[in-house]
Amino acid sequence: MAIIHQSPPTPFRRHPLRRLQQYLGFAALYGILAGLAWQTFTVGYVSIALGFALASTASLLGIIVLVIQERRFHIVITCDRFIIDNGYPFCSRRVIERIYIRGHYFPPNPIGHWFDTGTLVIEYGDETIVLDGLTPFSTLRNLLEVS
Repeated sequence: MAIIHQSPPTPFRRHPLRRLQQYLGFAALYGILAGLAWQTFTVGYVSIALGFALASTASLLGIIVLVIQERRFHIVITCDRFIIDNGYPFCSRRVIERIYIRGHYFPPNPIGHWFDTGTLVIEYGDETIVLDGLTPFSTLRNLLEVS
């Protein structure tokens, strides 16, 4: 009979810099569209300026949606299961019983050591789940190696 390591539920989140490229892309798009809106407004093309202003607002909303999704994502590891909440507006919670997990491993990443982030790959049954950008990764690694 195996003894399951008893530990309190431990939550893990994604590092905020995980989607830095997407944030910068949306910010650049926002800046370009806002500049075009201002330029066309000063020239006198109000309807075109309004279109650029609406497009820049949509790109700003894209940044806000990405930030909210990243903040709502978390995984919780209890003594007998993984609970993965993707953070999307609709219920996307997934519970994985640890009894059925075939294995887990951590791909090496030298930059991840600086920011204490990493990727967790869980294989169970015929399915593989890849969770990237998790932090604090050293705590996650210690928790899974002990249990």
